[in-house]
Amino acid sequence: MRKEWLCALVLPVIGLGLAAEAQAVPAFARKHDLACSQCHSAWPLLNKFGRTFKENGYKLDRERPAEPDPDEVVIDEKLSLPRSLPVSFRYQGRPFEKRKDDDGFRMRVAHELELQVTGSASHDYSYFINIESEEEHEWAVELGDMVGGWHPRAEANLLLGWGPLMFADGYNAFTSRRLTWDRAAPVNTGFQSGYRFRDPTQFISFYGRASNLYYNVAVGTGRDDVLGEDNKDYFVRAAYDLPAGMSVGAFSLIGESELSADPERIQNFDRTGVDFQIDYRGFSANALWYRADEETASTLVAQANDAWYLQAHYATRTPISLVPLVRFESVESNDGVDATKTATVGLIAYLRGNLNVSLEHAWQTTVPAGREKTYRTAILVMFGL
Repeated sequence: MRKEWLCALVLPVIGLGLAAEAQAVPAFARKHDLACSQCHSAWPLLNKFGRTFKENGYKLDRERPAEPDPDEVVIDEKLSLPRSLPVSFRYQGRPFEKRKDDDGFRMRVAHELELQVTGSASHDYSYFINIESEEEHEWAVELGDMVGGWHPRAEANLLLGWGPLMFADGYNAFTSRRLTWDRAAPVNTGFQSGYRFRDPTQFISFYGRASNLYYNVAVGTGRDDVLGEDNKDYFVRAAYDLPAGMSVGAFSLIGESELSADPERIQNFDRTGVDFQIDYRGFSANALWYRADEETASTLVAQANDAWYLQAHYATRTPISLVPLVRFESVESNDGVDATKTATVGLIAYLRGNLNVSLEHAWQTTVPAGREKTYRTAILVMFGL
């Protein structure tokens, strides 16, 4: 036990020492000569500036420039392409993992790799391609997202491609971006249908913003339907920005899926909830609550389960930014009879805006009857260039 905790203290120091040599910055910051903190309160979570940048189709300004961009090749008056593709790379490692049921500790120095090609073509179009590989899948290369966008006006934008149904949403409530080992459980839980908010699908999304009001309407083909032949899922979302970096929102996901054992039988599910976000002077928090009404695959009897989480962190304004983080989360099961609740605390050190090392501890506070509570301690290293 003493050796394990010694590693927990020593490995972050080694990680920080290696990280000090990294000088690269992500593609967007590099292109626009901006600090990572301009778009992220704590990378990779987005603040309001970063959210607007995404809504604009990865443009700082929607207005068409009077002169051609020297970084673009002009094909004709309606089409221009970047001279070089804005490529970004993200790495995540877990050099130390200790779980309650482990005799020793796990060392997964390289856990996940992502390669992103993201940017704009001409003035009104955007593209996002994400290729990823994980050691859990024997480093098989997979297409995570492939999305194209048309952004003629702030009030009306179109996205389509392969990715999460709420891909257009720049708020942090059910984002695939995360600061911790994993996403919050309510975002990562599939319940009876198996549908998770982050699961990719063929989708079309129409979104826009009128002053402080954001909306998003999307239709997708289902989490297991690559060819788009299955019953469709529908997502409706609205959020309103308030003073002091706050926002409140509501959403509803309605879907159907065919049962693999009997395609003639349809399993219905929906999730309706609210979310909250604040990002003010280094303090950030986001919260999400929803009710999942879903039918079980075996009997098609409906269940109703609640899920919620609250996450908060603070970024110090020091040369090496320190970000303490806390999260509480709860997911019900068995028609609301059982619940699994987890608390997570962490301390993240940003040696640079796009590179961090963190020490994290998560433990279950409530589990269903007959199950044993567990915990996990981990060191995470993540950087992008």
